[in-house]
Amino acid sequence: MPMLICVFLVFTHSVPFLEGCKSKPSTTTTTTSTTTTTTTTTTTTTTTTVYSPTFVTDPRKFVVYEGNNITLPCNVDELGGLQIIWERANTTLALGDTVYEDDENRVHVENTENGSTIVIREAEEKDTGEYVCKVSAVELKHTVQIIVRPEVEPVPKSGLVTVKEGEPATLACNITRGNNKPYINWELESGYPIFWFGLSNTIPEARRWSSGVYRCTADNGWPEPATAEIRLDVQHAPIIQTTTLTDWTQYWTKLVFKCIITASPLATVEWYKDGQLMEVEEDVTTREGVVTHRLHMNEMGRGYRNDNETWVLEQDRLGLYECRANNGMGEAYGAFELISSCDRGQVQCYKIVKDLEKSIPTQLLNNTELNNDAEDSKKDG
Repeated sequence: MPMLICVFLVFTHSVPFLEGCKSKPSTTTTTTSTTTTTTTTTTTTTTTTVYSPTFVTDPRKFVVYEGNNITLPCNVDELGGLQIIWERANTTLALGDTVYEDDENRVHVENTENGSTIVIREAEEKDTGEYVCKVSAVELKHTVQIIVRPEVEPVPKSGLVTVKEGEPATLACNITRGNNKPYINWELESGYPIFWFGLSNTIPEARRWSSGVYRCTADNGWPEPATAEIRLDVQHAPIIQTTTLTDWTQYWTKLVFKCIITASPLATVEWYKDGQLMEVEEDVTTREGVVTHRLHMNEMGRGYRNDNETWVLEQDRLGLYECRANNGMGEAYGAFELISSCDRGQVQCYKIVKDLEKSIPTQLLNNTELNNDAEDSKKDG
């Protein structure tokens, strides 16, 4: 107890002694006691198991024609009192027996013990998309594709394309309706296929035999493809073919001169004899754009039972007969020469003059006129 003694002496002795006391070092020991408190927290986790049924319906892609009903099934192994939700584009269509978002009254739900079927009547193009069937935490997705009846129209809408021979001709059609996107093919009016693809095709240099009806067909899987027809009219100078018909009757022989003319536009036909215009009542027929002009010449010879030996064909009936056709695009000529009477079927009484059978386009006619004028000028000079 040195410390306590020194303190006591301080009060009982003189100062010098106190100083002596200070001269003795002393050691003081301090003990600190620390108390640690430990807090223990206990967390209790409660796990709740949510029942999720298993789908017995597989997800499918449904292809439906416009106007038919869409029927989408959704069945599970055990529904267990849960409700089925139908959704499309994040919009609820039906919950259990309750139908939502059905302004047109087209949606109907048929529920069973372990499933549901949603029916959408009279399918429209807007019904295309993904449909989701939800039960608890699981879902089933069906995809619906609506095939819309295709429609096409000719370009131009009149369906008539007119060009001059040698010019390019573009034939085209336009799809105005249809989903899926229709596949386009082309064919002639006869059904003969053309290896054209796409909505528009061009004939670089149209010829007269290019004229006709072309059919554009659009097919997207609809039961009946859509078609549009385009008529191509290639305008050209008249083309003439000549032929004859001899009708041997009992008493007289009848001769028919025929000019078969192809022209666009239609040609005006006149008959000439030895260069002079004739006034005749001709017989004209038209078939598939081909016009046949007939000049009937009666009593051109004696028949089998005609014993009149004094009869002779009038000489003014002999000569050169021509049919001339003009349609503004050019002119064409056909010629027959009657050289004798056609007694009792004599077939050598006439001949077709091939040298005069020709077709001249207007452009060449104009050039010929210019050349003739030039020749006349030289003669006058």
